[in-house]
Order: sequence, then structure tokens, then C-alpha cells
Amino acid sequence: MTKKSSILKYLFVSIAVAIGLALSIFSFAIPFTTSNFNGFANSIPLGLDVAGGYSVVYDIVLEDDSKSLDEEIDSSVKFISNVLVNQGYSDAIVAKQGDSQIRLTVSKNNNPKTLISTLGSAGDIYIKSSDTADISDSDIVGEDISNVYATRMQTSETEFSWGVIIEFTQSSSSGKSGAEKYEDLTTTVASSGNTIYIYMDDELYQSVGGITEAQTNGVLFLSGGGINSQETANQFALRVLVGTLDTKLSQGPNSVVEIPATLGMNFATFACVALAVLAIIYVVLMVVKFKDFGWISLLSLLIYAILVVFFMQAIPLVLLTFGGFIALALGLGILFISHAIMFNNIAKEYSYGKKIHLSVKSGYKKSILPIVDINVCAIIASFVMWFLGDVFTMSFGIILTISCLMGLFTTLLATKAFMKWYLPINSSNAKKLGFKRGENVNEI
Repeated sequence: MTKKSSILKYLFVSIAVAIGLALSIFSFAIPFTTSNFNGFANSIPLGLDVAGGYSVVYDIVLEDDSKSLDEEIDSSVKFISNVLVNQGYSDAIVAKQGDSQIRLTVSKNNNPKTLISTLGSAGDIYIKSSDTADISDSDIVGEDISNVYATRMQTSETEFSWGVIIEFTQSSSSGKSGAEKYEDLTTTVASSGNTIYIYMDDELYQSVGGITEAQTNGVLFLSGGGINSQETANQFALRVLVGTLDTKLSQGPNSVVEIPATLGMNFATFACVALAVLAIIYVVLMVVKFKDFGWISLLSLLIYAILVVFFMQAIPLVLLTFGGFIALALGLGILFISHAIMFNNIAKEYSYGKKIHLSVKSGYKKSILPIVDINVCAIIASFVMWFLGDVFTMSFGIILTISCLMGLFTTLLATKAFMKWYLPINSSNAKKLGFKRGENVNEI
């Protein structure tokens, strides 16, 4: 590798990093389209403690008077909590309030007002072979459904469509299961009409035609009509699932209250500034100690930051809370330690008498194991917190996992490549790297 090619590689990476930083920070209109690009950092979901959210109280009505209201409310709270987590509302808090109410608290991510109204409009589903409003002759009702979730399926060779999968029960304590009822229904309509009708309460929601044979898998894919996006598919799934409960949610007038961020409206800005200050301290220490290698660590740091921000907004499970900011600070510290271990090992190899290029090679090899150990230990701890903790620790766990994985990539791959490119530029002047060796040490 020549000095000229090394400089060109650094130039190319620097341009790519500049573009990555621009995409991470800035929002802009996409040329020749009507869409806007929001910037990776601006697209990261923020938790209740950072951005605030909404609180709403639902009145609960028990449809079956023979059942205990307290028990049904407790069951409904657990059920709704699980459904919301599965739909990406990981910080939603559902809790019983008083004797006959449920309170929902949710952050401002994922269209919370739509979620609030959807819960309040949940209704009973009826699947029939006739298009009459009389629900008494329904073939399948809510209790015959085991699960409903949004999915994207291929509808032709070149097209995909958002819809919902309705899974019917495989067993029943009395009579036929939902899957058996669905098989009977499709057997009937296959020979007469080829269409089934889906009602929400007493209104026709959608019809499904083209049924020419009995469906034996106990699954119905529903798309089209009001289901034309991931959001509308999730809304329908939520309405159906909550509608299967024996309790019905009723949203009263003026029941939605906006709640401020518990950490203050300016916390996110303050936290970002604090992280930036930590990064500056990181770079200054590296440059003072290791000179040119310190600038290499800056380039790695910028790549690390772009990758972390990108994956934080790309992974649906990520929610940036106070715990997430702590994880980012810890991840930055682990990256600093990883680079310090590597550069110190290289400096030691040079002090033993090795040439710079040999010192880089052997010092890097000796650094792999301790760097991997530090990051793997942090990842293991973050997995435990992710799966077993609350919203705070879940945010901490998943963001620390992302930080460590990106730190391993930048330290062991990107920094290694940058050091390799550096050697043709300087392979003899140790002062530019802050390396020293004793006067009596002979060069190997």
C-alpha cells in the first residue's frame, strides 16, 4: 500500500462519515418526492421520562354479571399490557384505578392518540356466511380467536400487502374449537357464495371473497379495505384482541391528559450535550497520549456514533429513557477503554524494541481478548437487564448491547484498518504516536 492510496482511503472514509453525520443529525425534504427525511437521531423513540406523553382513564363495563369485576379488570390489565408490548408500546403502563377504571399512560411515540381512541373503540368481532346485521347467526365470535397480529405478506409476484393474521383456537372446553368452526364456515361458503363477512359489533367491516375450498389451518389473512398499512393493521388487531375480553373499555369526554416529561423538557438536550462533552474529553485524552493514533480513534468514534444512532432508530424495541442515556455513556466509556488497551499494548511492544509496524501487529493481537472480554461481559449483563427489568432497565440493556456491538466493530475492524492505512504515511517517527523506548533498548 502506498502513501497516496492511504490518503485517498482516509479521504473517502471522511466523506462517508460526514454524510453519515448529516443523515444522523439533519432533517430535510427528499428531492423529487413529497416525503421528508427526519434524521436518524430525530427518529429515535423517547420514553415518558424524557419526552412526556399522555394519560387516559377508561371506564370498565363487565358484560357478564356472573363474573367478578375485580378479577376481570386484573386480567384485562395484564392482557392489554402484553398486547401493547407486542405492538411496540414497550413503555405503556396499564394499571387499575379505583373499582371500575383502567388508566393507560403512554409516551408520545407511535401515534399515542390513535392508540387511545382505538382502545376505546374496541368491539366484538363476528365472522359469518351471510351479510345480515343479525349477529345471532354468526359462525365465529371473539372467544373463537386466539391471536391477531399485523403482518406483511406477498400478494403477487411483485407486490406485498399489509394485513392481519387471525388465528383461531385449536381447542375448546365446550363444543368445537375456533379452527374447526372456521373449517366448517369455509366449507359452507366454498360451495355457495365464496364469501365470508366480518362484522365489528353490528357493522360490516369487510368481506373476504374467493374462498373455493375448506381452510384447515385455522388461520385467516385479512387485508384491503380499512387495512392498508402497518398502522391500520395494528389498530384492527388491537380492536379485535381487546374486544375478546369480558370487560369493555369506555373513554369518557376530556379523559385524555397530556403529561410532561418527568426529567424536564430540556433533559434530552442536556444529556446529548453531556455525551458530547464526554466524547470531547475522550478525544483530547487520546490525542494527548497517542498523538496521531488519537486522531484515528476520533474517526472510529464518529463511525461508532453513526452506527449506534442508526440502529437505535431502526430497531423497534429501542426506547430512549434515562437508562438509555446511562447506557450510551457507559458504552462510550467502554469504547475509550478498548482503544486505550489497544494503543497501550502497541506502545509497550514498541518500548520492547520492535519497529512500529511490528508493534501495531503484535499489540493488536494481544488486545483482542481483553477487549472482547470487556464487551461480552457488558452484553451479558445488558441481556439480563433487558429481559428481566422494567422500562428503565430494558432501555439500558438494549442500548448498551447496541453500543457494545458497535464498539467491537469499530475497535477491532475499523481502527485496525485505519492503523494499517497509517503505516505507509508514518512507519518510523515514533514521536508522532507518543511512543517511547529506553535508550539502552535495541530495535529488533
